[in-house]
Order: sequence, then C-alpha cells, then structure tokens
Amino acid sequence: MRSFDHWDIYYLYEYAYSFLLHGDGEIYLLSFENGKDRFCYVVMQKDIADAAQFSGHLERDTYYDWETPYGYGGPLTDAAISADSKRLFEREISEYCRENGIVSQFVRFHPLLRNYEVMPEVIESRYLKDTIYIDTSDRDLIVKNMDTKNRNMVRKARKNGVVIVRKEIEDFEDFIRMYQETMKKNGAEDYYTFERTYFESLAAMKENACILYAMYEGQPISGSILYFNDRFMHYHLSGSHTEFRKYSPGNLLLYEAACLANEKGITRFHLGGGMEAEDSLFGFKKQFNKNGRAKFVVGRTIFDRRKYDDLKKVRKKLDSGFEEDNGFMIQYRK
Repeated sequence: MRSFDHWDIYYLYEYAYSFLLHGDGEIYLLSFENGKDRFCYVVMQKDIADAAQFSGHLERDTYYDWETPYGYGGPLTDAAISADSKRLFEREISEYCRENGIVSQFVRFHPLLRNYEVMPEVIESRYLKDTIYIDTSDRDLIVKNMDTKNRNMVRKARKNGVVIVRKEIEDFEDFIRMYQETMKKNGAEDYYTFERTYFESLAAMKENACILYAMYEGQPISGSILYFNDRFMHYHLSGSHTEFRKYSPGNLLLYEAACLANEKGITRFHLGGGMEAEDSLFGFKKQFNKNGRAKFVVGRTIFDRRKYDDLKKVRKKLDSGFEEDNGFMIQYRK
C-alpha cells in the first residue's frame, strides 16, 4: 500500500484488522497489474448467511459479499487506468467472484482521492452526501475558513480553562468512557459500540494514530481519535461528557487538531459528514470550513446477477414488507 503515492490509513492491514475484530468479515486485498497500470483496494468478505436478515434461512459458505472497511476506500492507483486494463480487471474479478460465491461488492469511495472516477465502467457509483475537510496548508487559513460563531466557541473554551493534550493511541481508557456515554446519549446503533479488543488493536497503528483530549481542571471532558499520514488527517471517533459540553471542548479540540495537522505538514484534515445529509452533525463540521466540501460517493458491482436476484426473493419471502427497489446499493442487505 505504501508504494502508492496517495496511500491513506484506510488501506492499511492494521486498520482493516481492527474491523475484523469488530466482526466485519475477513480481510482481502484486491491487487491488479497490467503493464504500467496498477491499483488495489481492501475489502471485508462476509458470509451472507450471517446477516440478521437471513438468519437461519441460508446455507453457510454458499453466498458471500464484499464491502470496503468502515470509513473510505476504493481503488488506490498512481495514474489513470487504461480502457484495456479496466476490461481485463472486470473480466478477471467477475470470473473469480462467480467461482468463489461472491455475489456483490459495496464500495465507500474516498472523498479526498475522488477515486469514484477511476473505473465507473466496473463499479457503478452514486453520490450520497457531502463531507467536510479543513485546509490545513496554512495556519491562518484554518482560522479564516471558520465561521464567526465557531471562532467564538474556540475562544470561549479557552476562556473557560479548557486545554488540549495529545496522548498515544494506547491511552484510551478515558476515551472509552466518554465515547460510550456519547453513543448512549445519541441512541446510536449497536454497530457503533466497539469492544475493548477493538481499541487495544489500534496500538498497531501507533505511528499513524493518536488521541486528543480536551482537559478541564485536570480531567478529560472530551476526546477524539485521529488517524494521519503525511498528507491527510482523519477525524475517526469522538466522545465527551455531557455536563461539560457547555464549555465547547469539541470546537477547541478540532481547531487544535487542525493546527497539529499543519505542524506535521498535512494539507487536509477530513472531518467526514453527518449521519444524514445536512444534519446537525454535518452543520457542526461545516463551521470549520465553509469552502471545504468533498463528495462522499458509494458504489457497487453485482458479480452474479442470478444469485443477487435469488437473495432478493428470499428477503421478500421472509418479509412481505421488503421492497426489492429499496434504494440500498446492495438491496438484499436492507
């Protein structure tokens, strides 16, 4: 992965391994080379029989599908891929998947790499929503791009005595408590409740990860896990103690994270988007860069149309309310 100029943390084995522990499937690296053309990407392979929608109604080790790990992924390449290479890859990957029971794949493209443009002939894509990034190439620009209210919140946090400290990724005990409190308060889905083994596994990424804590009177009141390489920083998970949110620790924390990125020579700090387009979480992130929108695009490939349609029929049989044309990229997963 690191041989590609534009590699990012989402392509590292250590990153995918943390989600293997989370139950997201087995890790596969898809790697293609044809002359000077080359690209690769990571997928997690799941047995569809394990999905709650099909529980007890499918034979195991028969139907599989692929999904890029939580976060962002898709083809990682050095340059444009020729039409001949795209056709060759489509033929080879389709043949492999049909022989190995892989019905489809779901891809979360990387908003900063814009790699949904690499091979639209092979991976059907759909724009989902916008994400936000902070331009960290210039420290003055970080402040300039923040809206007035956000700048005031940063000043408020400092006035209230909030300070930001950087900790190694292994120092996650306080973070876990804040994160779990936040997820419970927000009524988050079970998927976003990570076990301790997940956090322990992040030590393998210590060269590309850290935790920033917002401290008040010597106690952590908010925290964020950050991933980074020499080009990008990513806002991964965050949590806070509810009673201290009045001090605006999150605003100061993200501002200081952006400044840290600038110190490291990183030019983009990606905050991601909201749970839904233009929701309150997206609005919070948008305060940090009014000019920093990046498209989040998802994609799919159906490798075996017959099996794909069969799975939709099984879903319909098990749930009379199931609609085959439901808007999901992988429709039988809804």
